[in-house]
Amino acid sequence: MNRTADRRHPAGPQVEFKAFVYCPICTHTVEGIVFSNGRTSKVKPGQKCSRCSTSLDPGYIMRLDRAA
Repeated sequence: MNRTADRRHPAGPQVEFKAFVYCPICTHTVEGIVFSNGRTSKVKPGQKCSRCSTSLDPGYIMRLDRAA
């Protein structure tokens, strides 16, 4: 029996939020879409920076606005 499979919790639903993401190329904070499930949040793959048109995949999430 595989014990690691017993310890895993089912992944919660992924929810999309608008957030401000830091672009590492042009060093500006731009608006983007973020996936969030529980504690983790990640930038949605395939987005482009609105200022310099580079990928926001490696960008940092600076501010995530969620309703309480």
